[in-house]
Amino acid sequence: MIAIVVLLLANVGLVLLLAQRSNGAPDVDLGSVVTATTASPRTAAPPRTSATPGADSSASSTIARPSQSGVLAVYGDGYSSGNSEGGEGAAGWPALVAEQLGMQLELRAATLTGYMRPGSTGQTYPQLVRAQPSADATVTVVFGSRNDVAAPPDGVRAAASATYQAILAADPDTKLVVIGPCWSSSSPPAELTAVSTAVRTAAEAAGAIYVDPLALGWFANPAGLVSPIDDISLLDAGHVFLAQQIGPLVDSARSS
Repeated sequence: MIAIVVLLLANVGLVLLLAQRSNGAPDVDLGSVVTATTASPRTAAPPRTSATPGADSSASSTIARPSQSGVLAVYGDGYSSGNSEGGEGAAGWPALVAEQLGMQLELRAATLTGYMRPGSTGQTYPQLVRAQPSADATVTVVFGSRNDVAAPPDGVRAAASATYQAILAADPDTKLVVIGPCWSSSSPPAELTAVSTAVRTAAEAAGAIYVDPLALGWFANPAGLVSPIDDISLLDAGHVFLAQQIGPLVDSARSS
């Protein structure tokens, strides 16, 4: 009987020893296990991508819209004022150039006007300038005029000189750009060529930049640019064409 009891006690002790060894297994980093098995792998935040070129361009174009950068004064005839055939208001080349270059426009132009010929307001170019001189123009453009075609060249030269003197007296710092008369065909009359030469002589004497539309053939092919009603007045397309020619001249003068 004693032997049986001892055997039973020995078995119980063996069971307890095995249980203790099982519970005493080496510690495991449960946190590591959980992280490795249940948490998503840690990844770097995705790089911030820049906006698409279109979006950048849109943002840049919005930011870079030109603010008013100088004053553009324009004196001229119907090729600058526009009329019912085209080029009135915002459709005229002066407004188009001012918008393109971010400039404030001061337009003093009247149809039928010339250096010697009084126009629709009863004024010649010198009178237009004296009546409304610009005192703060970055660039001043005087354009024309085919309306002087019947005027004596010497008289045109004197009137042109008086025009430029009045402009520079009111605003000595303005950059003066003089554009000669236009003709809406490839064969301008000799009288108008003489007028253009007279205007050039006066412009160069005043230190102005001179541009000769007759030599450049601006309206040598007037189709689609000049009104078929009178073959003189410019259509809106004609003013767009002039803006393309005159805009770079104004920009260059402003930067010089």
